[in-house]
Amino acid sequence: MDRRSAVPRRALLTAGCCLLAGCTGPRRPPAGPAAPSGPASPARADAVLLLAERGRALAAGDVEAAGAVCAPGPPAAHARLHRADTAAVAAGLLSWAVDVQEVAGGRVSGRLRVRVAGEGREVVGRLHAGLVPRGSGHALALPDGTTTPQPWDLGEVDAREVPGGVVLLVRAPGPPPVPAPAGDVAREVAGQVAADLPGAAARVAAAWGGEPPGTAVVVVPTTDLLARLAALEPGRAAALDAVAVGEDSHLADGAPAGVRVVLAAERFARLTRTGRTATLTHELVHAAVRATTTARPAADGARPVPRWLSEGYADHVARQGIDVPAALLAAPLLDAVAAGADPAVPADTAFDDTGGDLQVAYAAAWTLVTSAARAAGATGTAAVTALHRGLATAPERGGAATAPRAQRLDAACRATLGAGWGEVVRTWRADVTGGLVGWGP
Repeated sequence: MDRRSAVPRRALLTAGCCLLAGCTGPRRPPAGPAAPSGPASPARADAVLLLAERGRALAAGDVEAAGAVCAPGPPAAHARLHRADTAAVAAGLLSWAVDVQEVAGGRVSGRLRVRVAGEGREVVGRLHAGLVPRGSGHALALPDGTTTPQPWDLGEVDAREVPGGVVLLVRAPGPPPVPAPAGDVAREVAGQVAADLPGAAARVAAAWGGEPPGTAVVVVPTTDLLARLAALEPGRAAALDAVAVGEDSHLADGAPAGVRVVLAAERFARLTRTGRTATLTHELVHAAVRATTTARPAADGARPVPRWLSEGYADHVARQGIDVPAALLAAPLLDAVAAGADPAVPADTAFDDTGGDLQVAYAAAWTLVTSAARAAGATGTAAVTALHRGLATAPERGGAATAPRAQRLDAACRATLGAGWGEVVRTWRADVTGGLVGWGP
């Protein structure tokens, strides 16, 4: 699971108001297995063999064999490794493999590919480990915290498969906290998510198309564990309701790697039932999109899909049928316009802001996508889906033709919405300055 570039946030519903929260995390650039340069050194050959042995043992549920590839170390460190491996097996680990990319200075680095039962695609992260001489070869050093953390690295894991995928409840090791029963809150949230996941996954599949429901993994940790799992500063993690984790990468079959949805139990529990459903659906949209995205960033690093579209589309799907006035959902933007601001299409960087500016960016993204869908008439959601899918698909796989992002966006709007980008923006601005009159619910 990765932390490469900012992923999503979104407007969520709390007990009486519309509150923008976030689902974000840094991403690394897309990566693939690196081919060895020159003949393999003995250390590299040992690293490849050791990691392959560990992966086979974990997939087979043989915790003792998985730990045997590691060098001796402090008993406490071995106990932590044994606990984590045991938790991985309990979580339904199906595969654990490393594409070794570098062996130098007594360390091995590579792409870590992991999949659990109920997960349709391997999730990619980074592995970094020491190599310790042992006999005529090497052993792996015990984990030192530099590898991308997995849910079972953080505590005990309870896995529950449902028609929409699988829910992983993560509880920190040791006795439950006193007096605050955070573990009980996480367990309650995990139960709610398991009940809602089939319906949410079906709604996403109906909107986005492609893979049928049953491949999503939702991880429910306490907030302090979310920070570690998403590699975020504690203060940043405390402001998020959810985050998507998983490195943007392509697997051996050329298709994208998977992504997991991680929910902050304490914050999620404070949402209304409508807010919880919208949050979960929003995140599943991101997971579905990431599972099918084949377009690559431009040479200058620009995303093939503008973030206003990726975030606004996720909110558009998540909020369909919600019995909350559109003006309330878009209140941050409408308030800003009433104060004299012009409606502006948010830049990608706007979604890295905090506070009110971030709320305005998400409200602008949702209203922009929904305005485009409304203008398209009866095929509205299908039209904005086609726009998003076309930009997220590589040209050689049938996506929008290669061009500078602005030109590619304009051409895609004309092909899917029947209007150029400029007209789409003018219609949206008129909707916003008009207060979203007639938008419902």
